[in-house]
Amino acid sequence: MGDGLELKNKEELKGKVLRLLSVDARMSMQDIANSLKTTKINAYALFNEAVGDYGMKFVPEISIDKLWKWEFIKRARLRTKRGILAEAVDELPATGFSEYIIFIKFIGKEPKDEEIVKAAENSYIPQFVARLKGEYSLMMYAVARSYEDAVQFTDSMEKQLSKYRMLAYTTRIWSSFGFFPMNKKLMDQFDIFDTYKNLLFGLSDAGRNTFTEIGKVFNQGPAQMLYAYDRLARTEILKRVTYFESKPKNSTKVVALLKVQNEKLFEETKINWFAKLIKDYGRTSNECVFVCELPNPKSMMLIADLGGKTRVDKFLAGVRSCIKGIEPSKMLITRVLSGNLGIRDFDMRYTPQYRSLERKGAVPALHAKSIESVVENPNEL
Repeated sequence: MGDGLELKNKEELKGKVLRLLSVDARMSMQDIANSLKTTKINAYALFNEAVGDYGMKFVPEISIDKLWKWEFIKRARLRTKRGILAEAVDELPATGFSEYIIFIKFIGKEPKDEEIVKAAENSYIPQFVARLKGEYSLMMYAVARSYEDAVQFTDSMEKQLSKYRMLAYTTRIWSSFGFFPMNKKLMDQFDIFDTYKNLLFGLSDAGRNTFTEIGKVFNQGPAQMLYAYDRLARTEILKRVTYFESKPKNSTKVVALLKVQNEKLFEETKINWFAKLIKDYGRTSNECVFVCELPNPKSMMLIADLGGKTRVDKFLAGVRSCIKGIEPSKMLITRVLSGNLGIRDFDMRYTPQYRSLERKGAVPALHAKSIESVVENPNEL
């Protein structure tokens, strides 16, 4: 490496690169170098090593709960101004999507992996499908227009797997941390302007490509792609371009269900665990992948990327020491059948929980980078 960085210092700097890119995967080499207080050559070498070591894939992180904004705008433009108010409730089709977790338990003989994949592959709804060891046999992260659509999907799967007895539990979720990469089948369902959709397709293929390269695929210019990026970012549909690790450093993926026994205690103490994560994030890599709440029965679900049984037990003990009024149980992800976990070393300062603590004066104020700093070519030296 250009400055002859020592191994310990180099690993520390690579960790900082991961955190920088978790929040803004289109950060320029100059900005990375400035943040690391090193040269652009060193920054480029550290970037390439991190990409190779962890198999980093750069993708858009999409706010599912914000999609209705552009869908509504697009559909409303097809109406006359006079008619919008009268038609909005009765005639405009339902806009937006919701997130769901689907747990499936097979009773007796279980289908083969390829049978499960085939039963799910024709739908846009499942974004992640994995085998579990524990209370359930299968877990899916799903995105659908409605609860009815999500249930119809599991009904369709049950018909295709009619040789096997299965029970499906489908619940809407409210995610509070982490993400799952979205597939193109889902993006194709977004009823937004074509330029915006094309940008999301391009970012999904290669999130650090130039706007020129992305636009060329769809016969559109870089200015159109930059405009679409700006519009989607300002409406918070495009939360950020980030990454996931296709070669994660840890071998054990655990799904923990924290069933709420005392709602008052749970609500009063759940922020304690996030506060601990925020306090510790500077010293340790972020093991949490996804956190959400389930309404019925009221629970919190955690997915974590951990380093073995001992670490799993220690992790769950840490959760239990912070969050009260819960009864935790765990399941292990044994195989991923489709999709990807959003494994990344995310900078905890960019979480809603940090902003909550910031408002209370419990953590230093964060000055986030503005949208205007988006660059055409992140890899330029």
